[in-house]
Amino acid sequence: MKRQAATLMAILLSAVLILSACSGKASNNGGSAPQAGEGTSAAAGTVNEFGWEIPAKTTKIHFYQADQDNPDKINKKQAAFHDYLLEKFNVDITRSSLDVDPKEKLNLMLVSGDYPEVIAAMDDSAISQWKAQGKIMDLAPLVDKYGPNIKKELGARYESYLDKDGKLWGIPRGWGYLPIPDFTAHIRWDWYQELGAPAIETPEDYYNVLKQMVEKHPTNANGEKTYALSWNSDVNINNALGFWGIKDGYKEDADHNLTHWLNTEEGKQAVLYYNRFFLDGMMDPDAFVNKFEDWRIKFSSERIAGHIGPWWQSWNAGHEVWLKTDADYKEDKRYVQIAFKAAGAEKAYLSPKDTHGWNYTVLTDKAESPEEIIKFLDFMMTPIGTRLLAWGIPNIEDSYWNFEEGGKWTFNETTKQALLDGKLDFEKTEAANGSNSFWLAYPQGLLSDDQKSTAWYDQNFIQDDKWKKLMHENVGDTIYDSTERRVSFTNDNPLTIKNQQIEELIKTGFAKAVMSKSEAEAIKNFDELREKAIKIGLSDIEEFRTEQYKKNIALLK
Repeated sequence: MKRQAATLMAILLSAVLILSACSGKASNNGGSAPQAGEGTSAAAGTVNEFGWEIPAKTTKIHFYQADQDNPDKINKKQAAFHDYLLEKFNVDITRSSLDVDPKEKLNLMLVSGDYPEVIAAMDDSAISQWKAQGKIMDLAPLVDKYGPNIKKELGARYESYLDKDGKLWGIPRGWGYLPIPDFTAHIRWDWYQELGAPAIETPEDYYNVLKQMVEKHPTNANGEKTYALSWNSDVNINNALGFWGIKDGYKEDADHNLTHWLNTEEGKQAVLYYNRFFLDGMMDPDAFVNKFEDWRIKFSSERIAGHIGPWWQSWNAGHEVWLKTDADYKEDKRYVQIAFKAAGAEKAYLSPKDTHGWNYTVLTDKAESPEEIIKFLDFMMTPIGTRLLAWGIPNIEDSYWNFEEGGKWTFNETTKQALLDGKLDFEKTEAANGSNSFWLAYPQGLLSDDQKSTAWYDQNFIQDDKWKKLMHENVGDTIYDSTERRVSFTNDNPLTIKNQQIEELIKTGFAKAVMSKSEAEAIKNFDELREKAIKIGLSDIEEFRTEQYKKNIALLK
């Protein structure tokens, strides 16, 4: 027992030392904190061109964002925007994220007591944990007094963020409905045109067309084997099942009862479909282990005919690379996003939209001036505040937009044209303008003042970009509102561990079934996966999700 206790103490001390080192690194993101008013050219009490009243004392928002990211890239992107906000708003805002598991990082913070005043991207489970230990603040009184725009923009949905006692533990991030696709099937367009662009209406059609494409292009210019289908480690299994009419991994009956895909014939058919690619030598053998950057090299090396994943992945790994590397580039050399559905499926459900938002920004018990922080989050919620924080610094060479006092704004036509031409260097422009560096509170949906523009700069010109317009025409009806299916597995929920165990089981079990060496083996592996999930408690998860779903349907009517 003494040895175990000593070992545990050593682990905790090591964790605290690691955390301290990480915190020290993070604290240098924006340089040392300025003194009151330092760095601003505007007089305290005046209202700047964006409608923000300059505070007499510098508002400091140094926050940790619970996403796994490269700190150097974050620092490079936020530097110019940090200085701009300090000068124009007298707001000193910097973000830190680390290239470590954010859940582990949050746990270390909680154990050590070393955490900042503000934390972004905290999910329901983490909120329940921090709330139970009294480490985060109820924001409802602050919003009542200093957050009129928070309430205005959230509207009737504001009540959905309050707990049963009327307390608000976090401001939502990325809420609202944006009717754009996320997840699609992809096809190498010029190779597809070579075949005469045969109709693709079913998974079988997609398989047959991809098979013909790799038969025509068996290797790339370097003699490396090409594959009909590839994934990377970011593959979302639930979305890949959407072609069979399954929503968020569940099949729904007329009474809104939910059945997990492992308990459906459609789920089994989907697994056998993907296994067929593997059996015929057309599936990238690294499909489930490809890290994105390695996958991107394989993709841009012209070794992949088709992909199923986020639409931007094939853009980033395909024509956006070839534009810079292929002197004879033709615009048809790209991937186009398409959809199809299995026979018997009502629709393909590929891009779920949870309008509640991704997660939350919280204020910890260390916040010294919470009212000043809420005031700036309230500004972020306004349409013009969202534009500024989302599109970054206006009126510079690398701006996404121009802004004039009085509220008039326009898009930067030079930057817009570079985007439409596929020549926009996002890394360069975002380092200059800082767009979306500080996504603490604003929506991803359409902005309330025009119901047209959105925080995602590149999604504002769909009708101007023939390829994005084609994508929307192809997959527009695969987008669906999944808000009612939202379920929170918090730490105090006895099903949370069961759900985590099942999700981890599926990650490995799905890959094992798809990579089976025969159809019979794939069926056996699928059945074993289902039985293991049932043994853990899959029926309990189905029952809980169904119960919550029906409650949400009634609540959101």
